[in-house]
Amino acid sequence: MGFTLNNGIVPDFNVPTKIYVRNNILSDIGDIVSTYGSRALIITNTTDFIHFQDTIDFISRRCIDKKIGCIIFDEIPPDPNTDYIDSAVYFARKTRCDVIIGFGGIHSINSAKAVSLLINNHLFCEDLFSYPEVQKPVNLVTIPVCPLFGFEIIPYLYLADIQEDINRVYNHPYLYPSATVIDSKIFLQTPEDRMTQYGISTLSMATESVISTTNNGIINSFALRAIDLTFKNLPLAFREPDNEQHHLNLAYASIMAGIAFTVSELSLSLAISLALSSITSLRVETSMALMLPHVMEYNLTASPGKYVQMSKVMDENVKDITVIEAAIKAVEGVRKLESDVDIPQRLSQFDISKNTFSKAAEITMSYPFIENAPRQLTKDEIETILIAAY
Repeated sequence: MGFTLNNGIVPDFNVPTKIYVRNNILSDIGDIVSTYGSRALIITNTTDFIHFQDTIDFISRRCIDKKIGCIIFDEIPPDPNTDYIDSAVYFARKTRCDVIIGFGGIHSINSAKAVSLLINNHLFCEDLFSYPEVQKPVNLVTIPVCPLFGFEIIPYLYLADIQEDINRVYNHPYLYPSATVIDSKIFLQTPEDRMTQYGISTLSMATESVISTTNNGIINSFALRAIDLTFKNLPLAFREPDNEQHHLNLAYASIMAGIAFTVSELSLSLAISLALSSITSLRVETSMALMLPHVMEYNLTASPGKYVQMSKVMDENVKDITVIEAAIKAVEGVRKLESDVDIPQRLSQFDISKNTFSKAAEITMSYPFIENAPRQLTKDEIETILIAAY
């Protein structure tokens, strides 16, 4: 979602976030944060705090060295709901912080986005989903521990709504972070399966941005480059987990996929995965990686020319074959990549019943980022995709 001008015109491209992507950039985190405030609150969930405690302590010390007051809030559970966010907001208001640092994986970053917005708005978190008028947030700096398929930068968040017990999505230009700080040294501490699933999720966001009906030349270039970087670096990062350059390139891919998504606003795989995560124990990133080739197959005949573009950046040989044959090679390329990095490719590999598919399809239809698909979607068609993925 880009900023809308007073006359209602949406820019073709706009990302107001300052982006820092380089090795050892955390050494400068105190200087970066000091440009946004003097009282920082680090938001992280319990899992990320335990796993990355030394890094969090390092960030805190760097801030203190720059005369920034720094408090750590680590009481958010691994899968937070809106009730936990309200508790975090209450704590944040008491600290009188003027900058939030979101540190961790997808749930920590989503939580930090919500807290930064709600501090200045006397609303319960669940009220956001009815889209009330809101005041500007406290400055937010995001520090992801691995590429977050664009969520480190995009103006979206998702959280479990304690009232409806499903993942709800909120988007607003105020959710753009003031800055995103990405240091590939942190990525080396992230579990291998998490890295690969997030990497394929980045690929998912990028491939669907290419076929979105709102695609334009700028975001198409970002999306195709994200695909290229993922294909070239994810297998290498899988085989050489200590190589920082591969992880840095995957970070670039995630940012580019996020930039593309802010305009394309299409990800059926994300919508289905949010729905499945609402009613099963399947993680969103696991589901996105699994669903990607099945979603690609569904949309292939609606955008074969776009698939040929993807086949080419995947280094597939498309000479002397038909457009449809060349398009199919993009799906085959994704399947091969997933096989190379040990991504599960069937829902039947998990404890999931087909009986959940109707409810999952119903929830999927409620998400806004399926509207720009090249094929019109219905609940029955989403069920068909889920059955094909089983």
